Amino acid sequence: MQFNSRRSRLLAAVTTLAMLGVTPQAYASSAPPTAPAPATGAPRTITLITGDKVTVRMDGDKLGSLVVQSPDGGPARARITTVGTDTFVYPDSAVPYIAADVLDTQLFNITALIAAGYDDARAEQLPLIVTYADGAAATARRAQIAGTAGVRPLTSINGAALAQDRADAGEFWTALTAGQAGTAQARKTDAPAGFANGVAKIWLDAPVKTDMAETTAQIGAPDVWAGGNTGAGVDVAVLDTGIDAEHPDLAGQIAAAASFVPGEDEMADYIGHGTHVASTIAGTGAASGGLEKGVAPGARLDIGKVFSKEGRGQASWVIAGMEWAVRERHAKVVSMSLGTEAPTDGTDPLSKAADALSAETGALFTVSAGNSGPFPTSIGAPGAADAALTVGAVDGSDQLADFSSQGPRLADGGIKPEVTAPGVNVLAARSHLAAGEGPYIAYSGTSMAAPHVAGAAALVAAAHPAWTGQQIKNALVNTVKTTPDYTTYQAGAGRVDVKAAVAAAVVATASAYVGNYPLNHPPAQPPTKTVTWTNESGSDVTLDLALRVPNLPDGLLSLSADRVVVPAHGTAEVTITANLDGIDTKENWAGRLEASSDGGVVTRTVVGIGTTDQPRHLVIKATDRDGTPVTGTLGIYRAGDRSGSYNIYLMGTEPLDLLLPEGTYSVWMWADVQGDHGPGSRGAALLRQDEIDLQANTTVNLDAATAKKITAVTQHETVDVDYRMDFYRSFSETSEVTDSFLIDPSYDSIWAQPSARPKTGDVSLNVRWHKTQPLLKLSGDDRHAEPYQGLWVDPRSAVLPKGKHDMKAVFAGDGADYSKVDAKGRVAVVRRGDDLASQVTAAQAAGAKLLLVVNDQPGRLVDTGATPLPVATLTQDEGEQLIARLAKGEVRLHAESHPTQDYAYDLVQRWDHRLPDQLTYRPGRADLAEVDVRWNYDLGARIDGARIDRIPRTGYTAATYQPVPDQQRRTEYVTASAGGDKVLWQSAWEMLTTNELQYGPTVTYEPGGSTTEKWFGPVRRPRVNSPGSATRQGDSLLAQIHSWGEAGNANTGFWTHGAIGQTTSLYQGDTLLLENPSDFVFAQLKPEALPYTLVTKAEVDAAVDPYSPHTETRWGFTSGTTEESKPLPLIQLDYDVDTDLSGKAARNAKLTVVPIQLEGVSAKIVSAGLEVSYDDGATWQDAKPKHSGEGWKATLHAPRDAQFATLRASAKDADGDTVEQTIVRAFGLK
Repeated sequence: MQFNSRRSRLLAAVTTLAMLGVTPQAYASSAPPTAPAPATGAPRTITLITGDKVTVRMDGDKLGSLVVQSPDGGPARARITTVGTDTFVYPDSAVPYIAADVLDTQLFNITALIAAGYDDARAEQLPLIVTYADGAAATARRAQIAGTAGVRPLTSINGAALAQDRADAGEFWTALTAGQAGTAQARKTDAPAGFANGVAKIWLDAPVKTDMAETTAQIGAPDVWAGGNTGAGVDVAVLDTGIDAEHPDLAGQIAAAASFVPGEDEMADYIGHGTHVASTIAGTGAASGGLEKGVAPGARLDIGKVFSKEGRGQASWVIAGMEWAVRERHAKVVSMSLGTEAPTDGTDPLSKAADALSAETGALFTVSAGNSGPFPTSIGAPGAADAALTVGAVDGSDQLADFSSQGPRLADGGIKPEVTAPGVNVLAARSHLAAGEGPYIAYSGTSMAAPHVAGAAALVAAAHPAWTGQQIKNALVNTVKTTPDYTTYQAGAGRVDVKAAVAAAVVATASAYVGNYPLNHPPAQPPTKTVTWTNESGSDVTLDLALRVPNLPDGLLSLSADRVVVPAHGTAEVTITANLDGIDTKENWAGRLEASSDGGVVTRTVVGIGTTDQPRHLVIKATDRDGTPVTGTLGIYRAGDRSGSYNIYLMGTEPLDLLLPEGTYSVWMWADVQGDHGPGSRGAALLRQDEIDLQANTTVNLDAATAKKITAVTQHETVDVDYRMDFYRSFSETSEVTDSFLIDPSYDSIWAQPSARPKTGDVSLNVRWHKTQPLLKLSGDDRHAEPYQGLWVDPRSAVLPKGKHDMKAVFAGDGADYSKVDAKGRVAVVRRGDDLASQVTAAQAAGAKLLLVVNDQPGRLVDTGATPLPVATLTQDEGEQLIARLAKGEVRLHAESHPTQDYAYDLVQRWDHRLPDQLTYRPGRADLAEVDVRWNYDLGARIDGARIDRIPRTGYTAATYQPVPDQQRRTEYVTASAGGDKVLWQSAWEMLTTNELQYGPTVTYEPGGSTTEKWFGPVRRPRVNSPGSATRQGDSLLAQIHSWGEAGNANTGFWTHGAIGQTTSLYQGDTLLLENPSDFVFAQLKPEALPYTLVTKAEVDAAVDPYSPHTETRWGFTSGTTEESKPLPLIQLDYDVDTDLSGKAARNAKLTVVPIQLEGVSAKIVSAGLEVSYDDGATWQDAKPKHSGEGWKATLHAPRDAQFATLRASAKDADGDTVEQTIVRAFGLK
């Protein structure tokens, strides 16, 4: 995915770096495995580089819910885009910088950030790589940016590694943007955005992972050894997971070692990958009597550790290791069995570093192609670098491994990989700290192929010590054994033959890619590429030349000569020329230029040319309803492009001229248009053209005058608190994008253009509204005056007493000086200033009854927050009209205050295939569910939350939390069905004063039905509401048990921090396997079915909450190995007891215990029990519950002096699984 401003690049940005996928052939656990991050349950907060916070709750391994908040904790304006399996959240403040191509989109890839462990709980700092403008690097390194730490220079890319402190993200972003108005809406200039401090671009410091003695014979190494060449005197650097220096095969082989992992100086290899790679290069075979030697056993090893002992790494660590290897250690060859999972065009930091350091030092970087095969265009970084020798994998029969990544290179069609080497079932040294047994272990992966080539390069370097890395690369590519079953883009020139490479007397340029030239758009001059031959021998050599490029059109490529004489100790050149006239096929052609002498091939050069991307000008104009230009963000998607090549551009006030390849495109724009209440109001409009056949230069007009207002009509009077619009466009089942826009209440309206169904694929628009009863209505002194439409009151603010108020208004300028204004008991009208808190203080001191702030920008002013004085805001239009009236004389304002909201609406409407002329949703009571929502908490506490619908086709929910006024109950009307489908809803509420957060299950509602939802009330106890929270797969058990779910609603809850203590333990029989001081356990179990007990104990400070200060839950179950992930049979206990909003029940109340199984567990509940204590567990009474329906019912018999009821409940299913749960002070008694 790309953001761009004035240019087009259909490229995929750098994502996760990978130790390209090791596949072990044998496994035995020698050390406890590292526990994975919890898959489901506790929310994970990700503080973005902008300071905006994204809170995610996972559903298994997928996003379940997603909440976006601004840096100050209020609602955020952001785009949420899902392309393929990745979901991005783009805060509005970041859009101009991403569009200017100075901010890496991976910084906003929520899916990848979580997978990489970059959420706040696991990474207190966000790792970044910055590159500097020319000449700015030295100055920038001396002046560290506020909010960062841990600067590491990366001079090879004119940059540095920074660690942004999550807690200081706002300070960092402000320093970086130098206080610019950095929102897409605020920026009216077409000049691209840029950073302060000399920063040219910021990248995510991507996490790195590794790629993963017959194979040495396969490439001819023993024949080289027989001639006395073992690579002696050559330094080979290995950048990997460390080294097992105690392994016999590596004793005496290590010349130097350094760790580039912050805070981890030891070189020990806990993963085993680096040891395997190093021994493949230069192992002596000592542990096998010399049998399992590496390719160059005489070479010296420089070990650079760029992965932590958990196998985690970052791009900046790798770059630092690269610089050390070639600058300090002067290594001739650098082995890198690592790379990015996503393809790249070679402009990423890792690839740029490889190119720069190769040119600077003459070293050769041998790099794994990656394990993303068998798909084309799957070469990542740094293998995409021009200078790198990129290596694919073959098996012992020279058959290409299915996992081996393939070319062409992204964007320009360059030829990668250049060679292959053995990479299947490669036997090499096993680190004694890694899994497995014995001194050796077999791995598969391009990680195993690359060190074969690194060792081969060492042998060539030893034979030709004056050669540069590029000359070594030439020899290795020139002398391969061809693999004719595969194309050049699949397997390069062929499989490395080190015997032939060492013996080569004549070498040629390794790769001659002529370039990519759009069809029917030839360059002014025919493109050329020069191939140079170098003769190391003492005799002239005559070479016959032939192009071997399958299916190459006649005349497309020609040679300046068919024969060349290379003089002794000299060079000769031949030019390849492309003639594009008459070529009418879009294709990438690749093959070999073979040079033969005396009937045998002497050199092979990979050659190629492409004609795939025909550029056309697509000019986009966007106008408002009055014809003036509008700004916003533009999305472009081309039919047939794979997920990930979706582009976003920033639309300024001038037409956007894009140069794009020919094809069929969908274009849409989230435009900032005039709202529904005058020039000073704001609306958000979806403007689009679903099908543009770009075969010639084309101009597209996106005209808001054709847009229709999208409205939801409700039975009660409401104000729109927030909206979300979800646009979906597909060209096929594998080519689709969902783009969502979270819209804050500064916008008073939303708009879209009616449209017919597209000829190809489908479209859909899904709209969500959250509406509430207005807290305040305000109108002028004309009895017929309409209430102000641009009025906004923050629910966190103090409010006027309930009822109607008639007040005189006074104008107090900027609100700083009331010496000449009598504001006592009146409405003080002020213009927006820089410091609202000071304005509130001054108005309060002057005795104002209400502060009315007039906005100075388009739209509603909504970011007022909690204030001790009632504060309301007006839009600029309405506010300036009021100020003008006040200048002429007295004005009285009429107010109607509702300090609490009696009702709210959560509405969804979806239009599939086409958008009609009328975009109005008018649900009746029969279409909506009525939900009686009750919050059990002390008044004065602050509650934020939302009921969020699942975005169609994505599997996750998305919204911003909204504050609720100080109240304990509200009726909410909810859409039951949209677009013919049941709407899936999930609610979440957080009590900020106690840091308690509760999530409800995913539910649907019945049209016309009624239900009750309770939050933060009794009976609170451990509750699992997702089967993904407790699973067994293979021999791995994972469970996360949240301790404070509210009874009756299947809510799961926990304290986000403080106040709580929890311990979770796992027993096999009577043997304690592990105990964690948290809600999470992960264990490796024996495969046979055995009895287990899972125990969780939780405590909370009674000063924070009087109920459930202590709970203990014990689950008994039997578990054995499983092929697929299955939920553990943990019986859940729900409780139904009628309590008031203070959490108290009648002394003779009915109490029902409802045992339920998690989804996927089928065993029937056969029995349940209940005991009750009225003295905190000192004595117990059997409640003798009776089975009725789905539960077991009992009646309380509480003594007159009892204050609390303590419960001990149990249940059993037909398979013998059990649960016993004790809840101290489960609820109070009236």
